Amino acid sequence: MNRKKGLIAGLGLIALLAIYAFLGFYLVPALALKKLPALIQEETGQQARLSAIRFNPFKFTLTLEGFALAAKDGKDLAGFERLFVDLDAVESAKLGGVVLDVIELHNPQVNIERRADGAFNFADIKTKQSESQPDTTDSDGESLALLVHQIAITEGRIGWQDATSGQVLSENLLPLNLSLNEFSTQAASSAPGELSVGLESGGTIQWHGDFSIAPLASKGQLQLEKIGLARSWQLFLQQILPVEIVNGVLGLQVDYTLAQAADGMLTKLSNGNVEIKQLEITENNHGKPLVSLPALAVNGINVDVNQQQVEIGAVSSSDAGISAWLQADGVVNYQALFAGDAAAQDVNQPTAPPAVAEESKPWLVKVDELAFNNYNVHFTDYSLPKPLELQLSELSGKVQKFSTQDSGKLPVQLSCKFNNTGGLKVDGEMSLQPFAGSWALDIHDINLKVFQSYLDPFLKLELVDGDFSGKGNLQLAVAEQLQLTFQGDANLEGLVTRDQLKNVDFLKWSNLEVSGIDIDLAKQDFKFAKVMFDRPYLRFNIKKDGKTNIDDLMLPQTPAKPAPAAKPPAKPAAGKSTEPRVSIGKIELKEGKSDFSDYSLILPFVAAMNSLNGEVSGFSSDKDAEAKLALKGKVYEMASVGIKGKYQFDTGDSDIALNFTNMPLPLITPYMAEFAGYRIEKGQMALDLRYTIKQAQLAVQNKLLIDQLTLGEHVENPNAVSLPLHLAIALLKDADGKINLDFPITGSLEDPKFSIGSLLADVLVNLISKVAMSPFKALGSLLDDDKDFSAVAFAPGSAELAVEESAKLDQLNKALLSKPELTLEIKGIAYQNMDWPAMRFEAVKDVLKKMKSGELRDKGEKVRHEYIELTDDDYKRLLAKFFGEVFPQEMDRSLLGKPRIKANPDSDFYPLAQQKLEGIFPPDPQRLNDLAIARANHIAQYLAEPGGISKDRLYLMATELNQAETADGIKSVLSLSVSQ
Repeated sequence: MNRKKGLIAGLGLIALLAIYAFLGFYLVPALALKKLPALIQEETGQQARLSAIRFNPFKFTLTLEGFALAAKDGKDLAGFERLFVDLDAVESAKLGGVVLDVIELHNPQVNIERRADGAFNFADIKTKQSESQPDTTDSDGESLALLVHQIAITEGRIGWQDATSGQVLSENLLPLNLSLNEFSTQAASSAPGELSVGLESGGTIQWHGDFSIAPLASKGQLQLEKIGLARSWQLFLQQILPVEIVNGVLGLQVDYTLAQAADGMLTKLSNGNVEIKQLEITENNHGKPLVSLPALAVNGINVDVNQQQVEIGAVSSSDAGISAWLQADGVVNYQALFAGDAAAQDVNQPTAPPAVAEESKPWLVKVDELAFNNYNVHFTDYSLPKPLELQLSELSGKVQKFSTQDSGKLPVQLSCKFNNTGGLKVDGEMSLQPFAGSWALDIHDINLKVFQSYLDPFLKLELVDGDFSGKGNLQLAVAEQLQLTFQGDANLEGLVTRDQLKNVDFLKWSNLEVSGIDIDLAKQDFKFAKVMFDRPYLRFNIKKDGKTNIDDLMLPQTPAKPAPAAKPPAKPAAGKSTEPRVSIGKIELKEGKSDFSDYSLILPFVAAMNSLNGEVSGFSSDKDAEAKLALKGKVYEMASVGIKGKYQFDTGDSDIALNFTNMPLPLITPYMAEFAGYRIEKGQMALDLRYTIKQAQLAVQNKLLIDQLTLGEHVENPNAVSLPLHLAIALLKDADGKINLDFPITGSLEDPKFSIGSLLADVLVNLISKVAMSPFKALGSLLDDDKDFSAVAFAPGSAELAVEESAKLDQLNKALLSKPELTLEIKGIAYQNMDWPAMRFEAVKDVLKKMKSGELRDKGEKVRHEYIELTDDDYKRLLAKFFGEVFPQEMDRSLLGKPRIKANPDSDFYPLAQQKLEGIFPPDPQRLNDLAIARANHIAQYLAEPGGISKDRLYLMATELNQAETADGIKSVLSLSVSQ
């Protein structure tokens, strides 16, 4: 019985096992294979395929093969070749949860597709909402324990396809292999594992570390090798970045730690290294190259996300090429790129009310060393009519101990070449908060010719050559008012500029040195110890129309549109001056030269000044500053020029002396022709000018010495001043042929009509006119005598020279002998009312002589009355006869026969008769003219025969009959002229 019962129990057990085996091996897998795809489709709305399901009910292993989930368009979304799960039932029972020995997933595939509209293909999956969420906790409220001894994913593939850019871009991650051991949902349990992913386009992603669920944590290392940045940009970054990455390989290795905390995840990165090689960035759509970076390495990366700290051991790169340009609209290309991207984001995003800013802890970034070597920066300015290209090559630099929150000093070093000729070095330190720095600058051999394009819109001037260099210390601090100071030296060597219109040099020098520069921008204080010009040269021309060559060089500028009205600037603080203070200890000139020409004159004037040496010291904008000048130079290597004096900047008071010696006068012929219409044939000039300005009152002392001045031919000039220059020059010359002039000029600078040029011209005109109008006074000054040499006095009716007049002619004779170019003009004058009374006696005697001549003729003797000499008896006899014939009623005779006047018989007859007869004679013009001629002849003969004056220098002028009485006596007039 017991055996039978045992047999029945055994058979029953076998039957149960058989049923169990049938259900496990066949029925359940068959039903699952049939129902599972339909259930998945019902839950997701997508088609599902499953090739086979195998279940071992004794080993509790499950195998799914050939699974695929397809979208409505037939494309697979996800799938795998084989999924194997091995359940450890015994251990699960012991654990009170689920224990899996193995989960193996072979050849899984996931296809992620982003369509042109931005939607993902997985968005089509519909999840059925259940009325209640499944309870994963046990009866005690704890989560169901899960332990997986080994999880393995082999030969997986993740496909990515993106059509949002207008073209279909794809990338495959394969093979994807993952191993994870002892994965558990229990606390204090971590699962070590490894992950490796390959990229179809090149590169790998590797991870190894451990992972835990409760709490959520992970620790390990992530490594990326040879990741193609161009492909990454195409797939993920082109919608974000405004530039295109066309080449580049990324390598990364970093240790990380993730740990769950009460306030979130604790995240740390450590021992990170990033390496980028052959990076090339261009404008979008393969535009202009922007950045070419052969190598970039970032080492020693440590990041604490929760503490917001980043520490980097070293950043280094080399041989990079950077292209930048200023667009025609004045915007830098990088600014335009990122500004355009930001603007697009602003347009796409709806306007939201401004949120209240929350205070956040700033990130702390520390970099032990940042170094770059052999960079090349190419900059082009397209805002100019002719684009300008600048290049910084061999650019290397280093920054040490950088920190965003450290106010300490950061050592900074920088050096580069400028356009392959010049160079720049910076060595110093800076701090970031607030930004400040102190650097030693060394700039050398920066050729200015490259900056020609910046000059072209303003001047028709070519920068032919010129190298700028400078050394010094620059201090900069960003505060409410920018603090900038500089101390150092600078020089501009070999400057050459050329007038593009005339193709001749305009301004140049061998060297310009500025030493002892001390600038404080905040205080507006600019100090220069010394400015030295070595062999400077300037060309200055005045054209026909009065404009200068500088006017021609200036290009007309379009007036800028007025800016909108702005708030008036704040008034400066009391006691602080905004006026800049400028001081220059000394300005020195060595071997200066200049070419000056004036074509506005009747005759062009061209002069070359050279050997200009000297200095100006004390130049300053200070109120009491006074500059001192001491300059010397030469004109045409012959004339010496000296300038010496002082000038007070605040008041304008000055005392300046200007000295010219050995100036060849023919050089200033154009100005003489313009002024008076004559060329200068010969002569030298020495000029001493002293200009004194005090309280806006000008006083000029002019001392002029002219030696051997000889005028040349006349030049037609309708605007010339009409002056007797030849006579004035002859009179002004001393015995040695020199002219000494000393004349002052005064005037008020506050007079709007004041012009020193006009005053000088007026003085010269007045001087020359005065000399010409009073030539004998000028001549008398040579004789040290104030006598009037312009007239010779005579007795009434006489042509004889008095003793004192003869002495005066002797002096005049001496002066004429010393000036052989002078000629003397003699004008004989007879004064009717003064000379004729003295001449009537001779008229009566002439009648008496004619009567005597008649008597002799009656006797047969022929004698002309001019040759008759009357005896006293003849005179008395003929006078009585003549009176009786003219006045017979007034005359009678005494008993003895003597003639007498009836009205006055007791008086002496002869004087009364002479006087009475003279009264009947009217003035005789012929006699008076003869007297005038005789007087002129006497003067001429006296000067010619005893004096030795050549007769061809003596001219008798037409006589003059003066019928009026004069207060200054009877004179013959002399005048001077110059033989032509």
